[in-house]
Amino acid sequence: MRKFLLYSSALALGLSGVAEAACIQTPTCSSLGYTSTSSCTGGTKCPFGNYWNCTAADLNNKITELETQITELKKEMVMSNCQVGDVLYSDMTINPDYVSGKTPIGVVFDCRKKLAIGLEQSDEEWSITDDFDVPGVENITDTTKVLQDMDGKKNTSTILAYCKTKGKRCPAFEYVNSYKTEGTQAGDWYLPSMGELYAIYGNMGVLNVTLIKIVATRLVASYYWSSSEYSSTDAWNLRFSSGNVNYNDKYHSADFGYVRPVLAF
Repeated sequence: MRKFLLYSSALALGLSGVAEAACIQTPTCSSLGYTSTSSCTGGTKCPFGNYWNCTAADLNNKITELETQITELKKEMVMSNCQVGDVLYSDMTINPDYVSGKTPIGVVFDCRKKLAIGLEQSDEEWSITDDFDVPGVENITDTTKVLQDMDGKKNTSTILAYCKTKGKRCPAFEYVNSYKTEGTQAGDWYLPSMGELYAIYGNMGVLNVTLIKIVATRLVASYYWSSSEYSSTDAWNLRFSSGNVNYNDKYHSADFGYVRPVLAF
C-alpha cells in the first residue's frame, strides 16, 4: 500500500511539472525587439506579427522622411493663408511683412498657382535678330485667347532653346534665364505669358506697396513683354499705364519694353 501511495505522489508531481511547462507564455514581438510597424530595408520581420526590427540607418531614413513631410505640411499651412502681395523669401516661405533675418526674393501675385514676380526688371528686346516663328509655341492672334495663355514657363523654355539652337539673340529670354537669387538658380525664373502678365498688371498697386516696403524695383507705367507669340514677326506685350493688350515687332528697341522675371515656387 505504501509503495502505491509513493508512486501516486510522484506521478502527480510529474504531471504538475508538465502542466507548468505547457503554460509558458509565447514571446511577443516587442519583447524580442521588433518595434517598427512598417517594413524597412535591411530589417527582419517578427514571426508572430506584422512588426519589424529595423537597422539604425533605415530608422534615420524614416526620420528624415518624416521631417520632410512635416516641413511640406508647414508650407501648405502657410500657403492656406496666402495673399497677393505677400513677400516670398529664399526658403520658399511667404509672409505679409518683412521678416528680419530672412532674404526676400519676390512678391506673390497668384496664390492658387504659387507665382511671384522678381524684385528686379530690365528693359530688353524680345529679339534682335530677323523674323522667326518658334515651333512648339502657338501663334495667338486673338486678344481674348491670349489672355488665357498661362504657360509662361513652357513658352520661355521652348523659345530659349530654339534661339540657342538657331544662334539667334533673344535678350528678354536670356535675361530671365540668367536671373537668380538666394534660394534659386539660373533657369528657375521665366518670362510670363500674357495671361500671367495681365494678372501682374491687375495687382500692380498691391505689388508695388510691397516692393516699396522691401526696397525693391517697382512696376512702372510702361510696356512689358510677355512670352506669348503673335506671329513670326510680332509678340504680345501689355501697357501697364492703361492695361491695353498689344502686339509689336519682336525686335523693337530695348527701351520699348520691360522684362519682369516670374517664379513658380
